[in-house]
Amino acid sequence: MTNKVTESNETVRDLLKASLVGILAVVITVIPIEQFVAQFAGLSYDEFRGGMPTLYLLPLFLIYAATGLVLARMKQNLNIGRRGAFLILFAFYYFIVSILPDIEGLIYLPDFTFLSAMTSGLILAGAVVGLIFYLWKQDENPDAKPGEQIKSHFSSRSVLSWVWRFFLVWILFYIATMIVGILAMPFNGAYLDDPMNPLGMVVPSMGTLFAITQFRSLIYILVILPFIIFWNSSKRALFLYLALILIILYPLLGDGLAYFWPAMYRLVDGIILALQVTIMSWLYVTLLWRGKGA
Repeated sequence: MTNKVTESNETVRDLLKASLVGILAVVITVIPIEQFVAQFAGLSYDEFRGGMPTLYLLPLFLIYAATGLVLARMKQNLNIGRRGAFLILFAFYYFIVSILPDIEGLIYLPDFTFLSAMTSGLILAGAVVGLIFYLWKQDENPDAKPGEQIKSHFSSRSVLSWVWRFFLVWILFYIATMIVGILAMPFNGAYLDDPMNPLGMVVPSMGTLFAITQFRSLIYILVILPFIIFWNSSKRALFLYLALILIILYPLLGDGLAYFWPAMYRLVDGIILALQVTIMSWLYVTLLWRGKGA
């Protein structure tokens, strides 16, 4: 009975902590920081925000609260010190949520305010990850030696085995992205080709699309690999956490809050992207997990 009460109290505390992360993210995203960045970019606040409806603040809060909760659980499963864990989570969050979407925005949208978005994303990433580390305490682990763990991970297989695994997962991301695009095109193609599209989106050439996708694939490998190397729980747990956080940060945060897209566009794109990141999470963990020699 005592154990159940303790677990219940811990769950309530985690939910309250996650709520604080959500509140902080909403405040930073919607109120003071965006106003400062908008002024820095020479834009009005409404132009910078694009007129986000007030109704969207609730799902924005829930998405960031879920992000804080899942990232905190992932942090607790990293066999590394506080500084190393902070860098791993910060790099993962900043690259996935800010840098990659901002680079694509620069390519797809001629008038995209790249530097302003990057600055806002940097502040938000530091605040969210910093609050996670403040709320969910983590003791230093002097026995966790990053260099030895990295060496042990890669020495578990031959160099040739790692080479083809990295190359395969790198290429499969592009293939999965193309399949997603083909599946979504019957539903979304008409809107993208509409000259009245309010965003003025420019669809780049196939060569540019290939380069963008391969760069995104490389970034995903680099920010996910540290989780695989320093993970101290099961492979199945890593896959589930990784798939969950990518669904939260990619289709939910991206498509779910893209109020400027039609509802059907967001629904179809979000479902297909959720399937893509789930499959890719399984491939990352399966192909890049340490071998039996470890």
